[in-house]
Amino acid sequence: MGHCLNSGGAFSGLTVRRAIVAAVLLGVMLPAMLVGAHQARALYKGLQANVAHVMQREASIVALGVRESLWALDVESVRTLVEAVADDSAIVSVEVLDLQRGVFASAERPQRRGEAAEHVTEAPVTHHGDVIGRVRLTITEAPLLKELRGQLLTLGGVLLVQIVASVLLILWVLHQRISYPLQRLAHEAGRLAQGELDERIDPLRYDEIGEVQIQLEVTRRALRSLIASLEQKNLVLEEDLRQRQRVEAALRDSEHKFSSLFHDSPIPLALLRLADASYLDVNRALANELGVPPEEMIGHTSAELGFFLNAADRETLYGLLERQGYVEDFEARLQRRDGRLLDCQIHMRIVQMSEPCILSATVDISALRTAQRKVEELNMSLEQRVLERTRALANTNHELEATLARLQRTHSELVQSEKLAALGSLVAGVAHELNTPIGNSLMVASTLRDVGREFRSQMGAGLKRSALDHFVQETELAADLLTRNLIVAGELITSFKQVAVDQTSSQRRRFYLQEVVREIVRTVQPAFRKTPFQIEEDIPPDIELDSYPGPFGQVVTNLLNNTLLHAFDGRDHGKVVLSAVRTADSVRFYCTDDGVGIPLANLGKIFDPYFTTKLGQQGSGLGLNIVHNIVTGVLGGEISVDSEPETGTCFSLRLPLKAPRHTEPVAAADAAAEAAE
Repeated sequence: MGHCLNSGGAFSGLTVRRAIVAAVLLGVMLPAMLVGAHQARALYKGLQANVAHVMQREASIVALGVRESLWALDVESVRTLVEAVADDSAIVSVEVLDLQRGVFASAERPQRRGEAAEHVTEAPVTHHGDVIGRVRLTITEAPLLKELRGQLLTLGGVLLVQIVASVLLILWVLHQRISYPLQRLAHEAGRLAQGELDERIDPLRYDEIGEVQIQLEVTRRALRSLIASLEQKNLVLEEDLRQRQRVEAALRDSEHKFSSLFHDSPIPLALLRLADASYLDVNRALANELGVPPEEMIGHTSAELGFFLNAADRETLYGLLERQGYVEDFEARLQRRDGRLLDCQIHMRIVQMSEPCILSATVDISALRTAQRKVEELNMSLEQRVLERTRALANTNHELEATLARLQRTHSELVQSEKLAALGSLVAGVAHELNTPIGNSLMVASTLRDVGREFRSQMGAGLKRSALDHFVQETELAADLLTRNLIVAGELITSFKQVAVDQTSSQRRRFYLQEVVREIVRTVQPAFRKTPFQIEEDIPPDIELDSYPGPFGQVVTNLLNNTLLHAFDGRDHGKVVLSAVRTADSVRFYCTDDGVGIPLANLGKIFDPYFTTKLGQQGSGLGLNIVHNIVTGVLGGEISVDSEPETGTCFSLRLPLKAPRHTEPVAAADAAAEAAE
């Protein structure tokens, strides 16, 4: 009956306490959720109105602020105002459009795109009643949504406190009046089910649950008297049963041990009758060894089955057994049913069972004898084979030495090719980068020439003040553009010249780390601009080294090229950060990316020569090997790498502020690169 009650309780799914709590929670939470949803809807409508207000206000402010500057074509003033407006957290982009020139000035905060819904509005820019341009604003809802989420969290917190307080009060009342008495009643019933009948059951209160406890006490007393009488009878029966079980177990154990020892033994065993030497029993190992089923051997002798190749061996064996009572290590040749011969050792003992018997063990030593014969043959030819192998090893060593020399030459050529390829890529990138400012300068110069010719023709027809103002304005703008583009070209040429001089001369000098890194980044920037990946610098300006800027530049260039080739495989965005930290007598330089990382199986091999995961795909396997040799050789430092798959990789360089002296500093970088051999 107890089982049925338990099953029914499990089937119902909910206890009384849980059912009451669920009902109260539903009654409290449903109104709270309706009120919260209504409040959230009202807040969101307010957000929409706030967005429209902000858009109209900001557009009007910008249109009013740029009116005079746009009329005067003052680009810097308009750009300053646009940048100030774009600093508002709700602004994504601001554009000032000239009706004749298009985009006059603009500012954008791309990091705010995609955070929330965006709205675009335009406002006209008027000057003395005439529309001279337009202002276009793109505004995001992200800041307003953040404020809305804060208000919703406050509202949710108030509702949560109300619900928690209600639940706690209900649980306290249920625990005092229902849960605790029921748990005590269940505990007492469980003790009865487990046979704990000595402790008296007293009612907690004289209510319905207390009445059940009184009935449980009556049941406890009846069960206690009944079990006491049954225990007396069980003691007698158990003692009888234990005695019989001990006798039967001893018999079964003895039979099982003997049978298991005989039949499961890996040693071929047989039990023979001493009177006529016929088989009484054989195990599986002997039957398999002789190739005869056990049932065909029982009742027959070895002479009848023809096991002994030489009958005289059988007679000698049983003669020894009769004289000594045992036989040890008797060797004889036996014949299997399939005709194969076996070299065997036979061991026999006379044992007393229901009648005198022979316990026989037959061990196949054919493999041992065959091995002994082979060893004897091998010993005879061993000296000749040793001489032949010595000559073969000498020839092989000569071939390996020649191959090693070829590999060393090939390695030197590959290292040189790697360096030339890096320099060629650097030249191509700088040439491409120079093409832009020089091309712009050429275009501005030709435009200025056309403006001069037009001004000359106007002078012949009669010069007007408006034409003179236009000529002066165009000339100033062209001069400004020419100056800026030529400055950019000059900076690029200076950076490339310094990097090229450093990497070709490898001269030792004092330099600031920030300046050298910045020049290197400028030279490799063209390769990165063709990709969606970025380079960031975080180098303190006061770190000064007395070292070799050329080899150091080659290290940084190779690390950046390695990152571009491997780190962002299959990704459409990524970032490389170059940073440094100064210590007492050294500097820690880091090259960190947020790419795909390096598998753990490859992490210990990346500095090995010729190791690459993109062999034949712009990967020679020498870039990081050259980096390792330059850092540990020429620069006198250390290099390590940390990486986690799908997280990124960090190359860490520890470089002394004062590099060690080398006897030939001009060739130091080349010697370190060739150390990979």
